[in-house]
Amino acid sequence: MNYDLLIRNGTIVNPITGLAEADIGVRDGKVAAVLSKGEVAEGTEVIDAAGKIVFPGVIDPHLHIGLGNGMEDWKTETRSAVIGGVTTGWNYLISGGSYFPVIEENRAAAREHSYIDWGFHLVPSAPVHLEEMAEYRRRCGIRSFKYFTSYRGDEGAYLGVEGTDDGFMWRYFEEVVDLGDAVACVHPENIEIVWELRKKLQEADRHDLKAWRESRPQVVEAQAAHSVALYAQEVGCPVYIVHISGGMVLDELMSIKERYDNAPVYIETCPHYLTHTSDDDIGPMGKVNPPLRTHDDIEDLWEGIENGLVDTVGSDHNSRKREKKTGSIWKASAGFPGTGTILPVLLSEGVHRRGLSLERVAEITSLNPARIFGAFPKKGTIFAGSDADFTIVDLDKEQTVTADLYQGNSDYSLYEGWKLKGWPVATIIRGQLVMRDGEIVAQPGGREVFQD
Repeated sequence: MNYDLLIRNGTIVNPITGLAEADIGVRDGKVAAVLSKGEVAEGTEVIDAAGKIVFPGVIDPHLHIGLGNGMEDWKTETRSAVIGGVTTGWNYLISGGSYFPVIEENRAAAREHSYIDWGFHLVPSAPVHLEEMAEYRRRCGIRSFKYFTSYRGDEGAYLGVEGTDDGFMWRYFEEVVDLGDAVACVHPENIEIVWELRKKLQEADRHDLKAWRESRPQVVEAQAAHSVALYAQEVGCPVYIVHISGGMVLDELMSIKERYDNAPVYIETCPHYLTHTSDDDIGPMGKVNPPLRTHDDIEDLWEGIENGLVDTVGSDHNSRKREKKTGSIWKASAGFPGTGTILPVLLSEGVHRRGLSLERVAEITSLNPARIFGAFPKKGTIFAGSDADFTIVDLDKEQTVTADLYQGNSDYSLYEGWKLKGWPVATIIRGQLVMRDGEIVAQPGGREVFQD
């Protein structure tokens, strides 16, 4: 058989069927066949993956492209993603008005600049968003949204977002259910308690990273997550709880999942919650919402990944510059870059340090996000007919992290100076080699997941 691309001699990680020594034939951007190792075949292009692991392309379900450097982010941050082995990402769009012009602006930029395939989540924060939700689905293919329980009062004003309440969230869940094939993402934090705690810490002249954690203790996240999951069960709405930060939140969501089965409850965490704590000497660089927690929380999250409770790992990537992360903890910007660190962290800290299986890594980085957000089996697996998205990994490669390594807008990394073991050495998107050995080898050519 003749193929456009033939990947030889690798160990394929299929999150459904397991590990296999096999070859992959690609034609017209799709997986044409998974072949027995050494089976007679020819390829216009041949990649020898001997000694390497071939994962289905990594999917980052949690990007904030545009918050760091506007539409230019579509070039720099998707480039950063590709270097980390990411082939597809879902980007959150935030607006106080109708999303139709925002979607078109981002589509235009992505079509010109994105190296990865992409989808959109929209943030509902005003009545117009609920009124137009069915049209977002029909006209734009949007299947997922994100509500912030923390945007009450003027908390989201810096983003042009109105404050809402639980009644609005309930209506949001009802609208998502009416769409039939959508999922409601939620950022859970009880901001009213945060306001009270923050005031006391500021009056005590606390400005350290640990003060940020104490202003947003895990109980405010756990309480909100519990309420969100309970409301979603009552309405029958699939709900995706983003970026959980520790064991208390896991326990609360597990209790809901054990007691109710009216709708699925999905759980996401992020690389930084698996590696960093508020005791680390990184100051405002480590400011994020929800905050970095403790070493015990790190171990709780790894256990949740191993036992299947955590469904996905998203980056919560934000490309703001270092200058935005300086000064008082109360004034510094929250968030940091991270899309390129998802897979290296899971390989180094998960597979090598804790014995996490390769199949589990593929499940939480590819299969599960594809299924949850409606892209499976086009994305998320290595089956005949699926998009030919692959992340080829050298499990033995050690790499010291620097900001320059990822070629993004940000001039810092939370992992600066860390040596991580297990790195992507090739990223292939719909049959095209885009990254080889840390270098971009193709022009931007990403496509919208539900529009091509």
